[in-house]
Amino acid sequence: MVFRNCHSTKRKNKKKQKLKKCKRNYYASKKHSIEHVIGFLGNPNVGKSSLFNELTGSHQHIGNWPGKTVEKKEGHFILADEYFSVVDLPGTYSLSGRSDEEIITEEFIVQERPDLVCVIADAMRLERTLYLALQAFELTDKVAIIVNMIDVAEKHNLEINRKKLENSLGVPVILVSALRDSSLIELKKFIYDALHTDKYHFHPAKIFYSDKIEGLIRKISEQIEDRKVLKEYPTRWIAIKLLEEDNWIKSELAKEFDLDILLKTLEEIKEKEKINPKVEIAKTKYSGLHTIVTQSVKGDIEFKETLSDKIDKIVLHPIFGYPILVLIYALFFFISFSISSPIIDGMSYLLNLFAEYIRSVMIQSSSPEIITSFVVDGVISGISAFLLFLPLIIVFYTLVAIMEDSGYLARSAYLMDRFMSKFGLQGTAFLSIVMGFGCNAAGILATRIIKNPKDRIRMIVSLSFIPCAATLGVIAFITGIFFAPWKASLIMLGLYAFSIFLTLISSSILRLFMEKEDPLPLILEMPEYRKPILKNIYYLTWSRAGVFVKKAGTFIFSASIFIWILSNLPYNVSPEFTILGYLGKVFSFVTYPLMGLSWEMIAPLVFGVAAKETIIVALGVIYASGDLKSVLLNLWTFPQVISFLLFQLTYAPCFPTIAAVKSETNSNKWALFSILWPLFLTTLITTIVYQILNLII
Repeated sequence: MVFRNCHSTKRKNKKKQKLKKCKRNYYASKKHSIEHVIGFLGNPNVGKSSLFNELTGSHQHIGNWPGKTVEKKEGHFILADEYFSVVDLPGTYSLSGRSDEEIITEEFIVQERPDLVCVIADAMRLERTLYLALQAFELTDKVAIIVNMIDVAEKHNLEINRKKLENSLGVPVILVSALRDSSLIELKKFIYDALHTDKYHFHPAKIFYSDKIEGLIRKISEQIEDRKVLKEYPTRWIAIKLLEEDNWIKSELAKEFDLDILLKTLEEIKEKEKINPKVEIAKTKYSGLHTIVTQSVKGDIEFKETLSDKIDKIVLHPIFGYPILVLIYALFFFISFSISSPIIDGMSYLLNLFAEYIRSVMIQSSSPEIITSFVVDGVISGISAFLLFLPLIIVFYTLVAIMEDSGYLARSAYLMDRFMSKFGLQGTAFLSIVMGFGCNAAGILATRIIKNPKDRIRMIVSLSFIPCAATLGVIAFITGIFFAPWKASLIMLGLYAFSIFLTLISSSILRLFMEKEDPLPLILEMPEYRKPILKNIYYLTWSRAGVFVKKAGTFIFSASIFIWILSNLPYNVSPEFTILGYLGKVFSFVTYPLMGLSWEMIAPLVFGVAAKETIIVALGVIYASGDLKSVLLNLWTFPQVISFLLFQLTYAPCFPTIAAVKSETNSNKWALFSILWPLFLTTLITTIVYQILNLII
C-alpha cells in the first residue's frame, strides 16, 4: 500500500466554470461581482451545522434538494467585498451512494464544482472523521480540512500539529472551536486565503492500493473510457466506487451500457484472486489515516469513564431506560402545552377582538352582510387559524432543538430501535411519532431523519393516525361529558395506545405493497451530553419552523376560505341547508347505518379537516345550543359516543398536515393517499366496533 502526497492536474474548462458560477449566483448583490461557492461536508455531530450557522448567521435559505426530500441549507457571508455562498451538505459517514444524502453530496461536488469543499473533522476522532476527506480527494482537488472541537482536544491534553497534518494530507488545514468567537474570524480568513493566496496549496494525498486492487481499477477505467460514459466524473473514482459496490454508480452505469458483463467479470476475478475489494479499499484508507494521525497528534486519549458514560448507564439501561424515556417525553408534552396554551389563548382573544372590530366597522359602513361575513369569518378567520398554529410549532421545535443539542434525542431513537424494527422501521421513526402527538405536520417534518426513502413515505402516510394536541382537546371534551373522570382518563389512554398501534400496523401493511429493499442499519453518533447552546437552539428552531411557515401558510389560509364557502352558502339559511349541511346529509346515508354518525355528527368533522379545534365549535353551531353538554347527553347513545371518538381520532389529516405531506413527498398522489387511507381504515374499524356495541347494548 502506498499513501502519498502528489500534485494533481488543474481543472479544465475554467471559462465554462466561471460562466456556470455566474448562473449560480442566487443571492449576491450586484455590487458583489465575485461569488465563491463553498460546500461544508462532514459526519453527523462534528459541529458542521454549528460552524455553518456561525458563519452565515441569519443569512440562510432552507429548502429541499431538487427531486429529494432531504433538507437543503444555504447561507452566505461577505468578506473584502466578495460574496461567499455556503452550502451545508447533509451529514453523512461516507460517500457510498447508498442514501439520498450521499448521492446529493457526490452530485454537488462533481456537478456544481464548488470553489472549495470544507471537510469538517472532529479533533477527538480525527482518524474516523477524516475518512470522508479521503473520499472527497477522489472527487476533487479543491478540499480544505476544518478540525473542529479543538477546545475539547486541549482539555484531553491532545496536541494536533496542524503543519504536519497539512503536509501529510496535501490540503489546507485549520484548527477551530465553534464555541470560540476568535475561531469564526480565523475561519473566514482561512477560506478567503485558501481561494486567493499562495499561502495554501491543493495537492491532495493520493491513495495507491494493492497491486490486485490497482489492476482491477485499471481494468474498469479502460472499460469506462472506451464507452465514454459519465464523463463529468473522474474515471478512477467511478472504478473505485464500482469496487465498493456503490448502488448509485451501478444504476447510473446501467443506463449507459450492459453492466452485467463487467460485473460478472469482476466477480470471477474476485473469486479467483480471493479478494474483497470493498474491504481492502476501506482498510487501505484507514491504514493511511492511522499513520497520518499518529504522526500529527501528540498525546493519548485516556478512555476513562466520562460523565456521559455514567449517565448512559442509567438512561440507556434495558430496564430503567424506558420509564425514563416516558417521563422525559411526558415532561416534553407538559412543558410544550403549558407554554403554548396561554399564548394561543391570548392570541385568540386579541384576534377575536380584532375580528369583531372589523365586523363593527364594516356594519357601520353599510357593507353587505355576506361581504362582512366573508372578510371576518373567512379571511380573518383563515389568517387567525394560521397564526394560532404557530406557538405550538415553535415551542415544539424549540424543545426538540434543546433535546437534540443536549444529546438525548439520539439516545431515545436508540432505545426505541428494537421495538420499531418489529414493524420494519428504525428507532428514528419514534421521534416523528412523538412530534405527531403535538402536531401531525411537525411529525411529518421530523421524518427527515429517517434515511430509507420508502420507510419515510410509510411513516409520513401513517402519521395521520396519530392524534394531535387539538384532537386531544376534542377527546377530552366528549369523554368529560359522558364519563366519570377516571373512566374518561382510561378511555383517553386507550385511544392513544390504539392510535400508536394503528400507526405501526398501517406502516406494516404499506410495507407489503412496496418494493422490498435491504434494511438500512441504524447508525447513530452518541454525542456527549452538554448544556444546550442558545444560538444553536435558535438556528435549529427557526430553520425548521420557518420552512413550515412558508410552505403551509398559504394552504391553511386557502382551506379556511373554502370551508367558509361550504358553511355559508346559500347565505342566511340554517346550517342544515348550507352546502356543508347537504354534504353531511349525503355522507350520513353511509355513516349512519354503518357507524351511527348522523349528519350533525359528520358535518363538524368536515370543519375538522381545516383545523381539529373547530369540531366542538361546529357542534355548538349545528345543534344551536348554548348548553352543548346537555344536548349531547340527551341525543347521543353510548355506541354513538364511542363511534364518534374512534372516527374523529384518525379519520383524516388536517389541511396543514396534508400540506406537509405534499411538501415532503413532492407528490400530489401521496397527499391524496394520506387522506383516503386513514378514511378507509378508520371507517372499517369504527363500523366493526359500532356494530358489535349495538349487538351487546
